[in-house]
Amino acid sequence: MTPEEFFMYLIIALVIIAPIGARLYRRLTVNRTAQMLREQLHHSQSKSSTTPPELPR
Repeated sequence: MTPEEFFMYLIIALVIIAPIGARLYRRLTVNRTAQMLREQLHHSQSKSSTTPPELPR
């Protein structure tokens, strides 16, 4: 394999693999963030339902 072929295949692989990897990483982080937000919302709702709201002073 000549250096030209090596770099050609390397560039093709990077052009294909980099966007796929970025999309997978973004999807994983979005799912993880959404799950954490759901847990916090559920936790705050269950906490607020057991304690009465504070009156403004």
